[in-house]
Amino acid sequence: MTRISTPALESMLPKPLSMPIAFPRTYHGSSPAREGWKQFLQWIKDEPPTLVLCEATGGYERHFVLALADAEVPFRVVNPARVRDFAKSCGILAKTDKLDAKVLATFAAERKLEPQKLQDETQRKLKELIGWRRQLVKAKTMHRNQLEHASYKTVVKGTKSLIEQIDKQIEKVEAELNQLIDDDPQLSNLNDILQSIPGFGPEVARTLIVELPDLGTGDPAKLCSLAGVVPFNCDSGLFRGKRRIYGGRGTLRTVLYMAALTAVKCVKADNLFKQLYLRITATKPHKVGIVAVMHKMLIIAHSLVKNNQKWKNKMIKNC
Repeated sequence: MTRISTPALESMLPKPLSMPIAFPRTYHGSSPAREGWKQFLQWIKDEPPTLVLCEATGGYERHFVLALADAEVPFRVVNPARVRDFAKSCGILAKTDKLDAKVLATFAAERKLEPQKLQDETQRKLKELIGWRRQLVKAKTMHRNQLEHASYKTVVKGTKSLIEQIDKQIEKVEAELNQLIDDDPQLSNLNDILQSIPGFGPEVARTLIVELPDLGTGDPAKLCSLAGVVPFNCDSGLFRGKRRIYGGRGTLRTVLYMAALTAVKCVKADNLFKQLYLRITATKPHKVGIVAVMHKMLIIAHSLVKNNQKWKNKMIKNC
C-alpha cells in the first residue's frame, strides 16, 4: 500500500467541531469558520490542489464546500463511516485530526477519487425545503400524538394552535417547492414524468429529483444500491443466509416504500406493480414483495426519465 504522509487543515466550524481536510502540505488553521476558509483558500493559491477531501459532518461542511466551489477548487465530500472502516482495515484504531487527514489522503489515493459536482442553486433550495417539510411533518405527528392524551384545557388549546401553525408552514413550503419546480422547465418535465407512475405523488417525485440527480443518466444498478433496495448476499461455504437490504439513503427508501404500498393496493388487473407483488407474495413474505416493487419502480422511473416518456397506463380512480 502506498503511504501518503499528509498533515491536516483543521477548519473550525460554527460549533466546537473540527473538520480535517487531507492536503499534501502543512497547514493548521485555528480561525473560526469563514476566516479560516479564507486563509486556506489564500494559502493554496500558489500551488492549487488536485483534490480537497473532507468528511460529511451533518451539514456543517456545506459552507466550506460552497467556498471551495466558488474558488473553483476541486473537492469531494465522503461518508465518514467508510473512511473509519478503511482506517480500521489498515490497522489504525487511534483517531486525531492529523491522523484522520492522513487516512483521508490515503483513502483518496487508494480509491482514486474524482472531484464531485456541486448541485445547482435550485437543487440546493429544493433539498433544504424538503428536509424542512419532513421536520414539520414529524413535529405535527408528535403534537397530534400528544393531543390524544392531553386533558388540561390550556394544553389542548395550545397543542391545537401549534398544529394549525405547522399546517400553515407546510402549505407555504409546498407552495414554494412547486414554484421552484415549475420555474425550471427541466425539473418540471422530470416531475411530470415521475408523477405519471402509479404510486408516485408530489413528495416521492420531489425526493427522487433531489436525492437522485443521476436518475435517467447513471447506472441503474448503482442507483438501486444508493436507494437501499438491493438485497445483499449473506453466504459462507455451504451456508446460504437470507438476502437483506441495508445501507443507501433512508429518506429515498422511505418514500419508495410508501409509493410501493400505494401501488399494490390498486385493483386494476393490468397494474404491473400489483401483478409483481401478487406473484412474489404467493410464495414469499409481504416485505419481500414490497421491496421487489420498490426496485421495479426505481428501474422503471430511470427508464422513463432516460427516454423522456410518461407512464402509459394512468393510475385508476379507485387506487
